[in-house]
Amino acid sequence: MKKIILPLIALFSLSLIQGKPSLHALTAEEIISRSEKAVRGNTQTALYEITIKTKRWTRTLVVKSWENRILKKSFAEILSPKKDSGNRFLLVDKNMQHYVPNLQRVIKISPSMMLQPWMGSDFTNDDIVKESSILEDYTHELIGNGNMDGQDCYKIRLTPKPDAAVVWGMIVYYARTNDYLPVRQEFYNEHAVLKKTLSLGNFRLMHGRIIPTLYRMQAVKKDDGYTEMEIKNASFNGHIPDNIFTLQNLEKK
Repeated sequence: MKKIILPLIALFSLSLIQGKPSLHALTAEEIISRSEKAVRGNTQTALYEITIKTKRWTRTLVVKSWENRILKKSFAEILSPKKDSGNRFLLVDKNMQHYVPNLQRVIKISPSMMLQPWMGSDFTNDDIVKESSILEDYTHELIGNGNMDGQDCYKIRLTPKPDAAVVWGMIVYYARTNDYLPVRQEFYNEHAVLKKTLSLGNFRLMHGRIIPTLYRMQAVKKDDGYTEMEIKNASFNGHIPDNIFTLQNLEKK
């Protein structure tokens, strides 16, 4: 009887270890997908305060944005200060346009300009309108686990797909192991040289979900300057009217 029971116990124990599909190890792509969905949802409406600090001056912008990840559209408008208010940015079908109120005209942002600083900040045009998708435009490789600011994290390397029109040669992405929320991103050029880092923190409950509400972008070898973006409020997965993402809305007086 023992000769029969013991092998059965061993086989049953092995099935418990190997037969739990809900507890399988996530792929790098699944981790990134969960991370992006947790932070952004399918749609997002948000109010930001963006502080740009350089060696000589500091200024703060208030920006409202709308994003529909399903339709791949986004819209952002500067509300203050007065001298910058009315600047608007529209992305539809990977085409970015900037309405400049002082000129009362729309400027098309070419793909080569997506890496240019947005309004003199450490964020790029691509960062603001999210023209490229880290989920669709990159391949993903889990390269290890580590500790970042006292938090256990997955470390994932993102490499551009051959036909992807992206601005970075590589991104290293750190996400918390307990809830997949991002805590740091490192941006490298095509020569694998680190150019800037994005630190995410001040995790708070907002519209029913925990998200990082403070984003600090800093260029390498630029200790005297940085840009901080703080989310003042945000809502997720709500309806956004179609007319938000139109040329008429971009050019409104």
